[in-house]
Amino acid sequence: MPAIAADHNIPYVATACPSYPIDLMDKVAKGAATDGPAYVHILNVCPTGWRCNPELSIEIGRLAVQTGIFPLFEIENGSYKLSVDIPKLKPVDEYLKLQGRFRHLSEETIKEIQDRTNREYTKLIEKVNNS
Repeated sequence: MPAIAADHNIPYVATACPSYPIDLMDKVAKGAATDGPAYVHILNVCPTGWRCNPELSIEIGRLAVQTGIFPLFEIENGSYKLSVDIPKLKPVDEYLKLQGRFRHLSEETIKEIQDRTNREYTKLIEKVNNS
């Protein structure tokens, strides 16, 4: 969704997660102050739907970011910037294993998820570096 918003020349596009509360508040404020439309995509852990312990909500949100599943970034007038730079991503299975909704996944499928996450994160880093 953020890429679609950016491709439609939305002046401010960002991703955020309550596990990083200051970043979230800053992005909402920046979006509200933007002259024109703004889009902030927020990942919020749902313990019931995700079949996870509510006490792990903050950790699961952080792992989504630290594994590259949900990177935190901003796009201002087409220029990409990482909000949280993760030099070495954690394995996606650390994020997946805490959620019952993924218990059916095979090792092969988890590897496919890891490979795609690595590819997509690399593309994001390239966009940041070329901005």
